[in-house]
Amino acid sequence: AGNTAAAITNPSDLGAVIVDANSPTVTGVTSTSSNGFYINGNTLSIQVILSEVVNVTGTPQLTLNTGETATAVNYSSGTTTNTLNFIYTVGPSHNNCDLDYTGTSSLSLNSGTITDTAGNDATLTLPAPGATGSLGASKNIVIDTDTPDLSSIAAADATYKVGQEIDITVTWDETV
Repeated sequence: AGNTAAAITNPSDLGAVIVDANSPTVTGVTSTSSNGFYINGNTLSIQVILSEVVNVTGTPQLTLNTGETATAVNYSSGTTTNTLNFIYTVGPSHNNCDLDYTGTSSLSLNSGTITDTAGNDATLTLPAPGATGSLGASKNIVIDTDTPDLSSIAAADATYKVGQEIDITVTWDETV
């Protein structure tokens, strides 16, 4: 309109200006599921905790070490919080004596996004498996879908008399 701009003589006249150039980072991974043994079909809830509140789009994934093959677990909830939830259902061939993810790069966007309120992309690097802050260090979760196999049956003596008790030992390939 041709008006002359007024000079600002007091910086407080500008109001509060916040510049956020810090990306959210992963501070730890844990589970609200109890320590213990889990078998085929059991469901576990796993949490990835970040340094600040994030917004999530799409379906990020966390890849777990579930035995011979890794298992990608889909994000289920947690946008507008600092805790991302992933739901893992134990599969028929999954086995691990201390459940953890596969590596420091096991959290992936899977065509989604994880950003803070300022729009900074999250750094997705996880603590090393087994290290402080990892799922394996924070929880004692055993995935065991192998059924026990009978190894042997043996009687204590070779001959028995009528009415005599018989001691029989049954041996399995794992503790039952």
